[in-house]
Amino acid sequence: MNKLKAAAVAATLTVTAVGIPMATAGPAAAAGVNKCVKATWHPSKNSVNIYNGCNKTIKVQIAERWWPDSDCYTIRSKGELHYTGTGQLQGIKYC
Repeated sequence: MNKLKAAAVAATLTVTAVGIPMATAGPAAAAGVNKCVKATWHPSKNSVNIYNGCNKTIKVQIAERWWPDSDCYTIRSKGELHYTGTGQLQGIKYC
């Protein structure tokens, strides 16, 4: 019985170790956008908050896996956008 329990624990740890990077490995940050644009990813809610700290208005699009990318959103200077995805969120790009 101890071997069975040890195997179950090892299998659980393996699944957990493999599953964590997929769940917490947020999209490639704000790949392709300025450093003044900050993205806060919420993998468990499949959403992202994007803050525009730049001195100008920007237009961004959120890339999604297994779903079409988002529309092009305009975020004014010092403004914020909350986006909830349908597919798995992958990153942010200018549009």
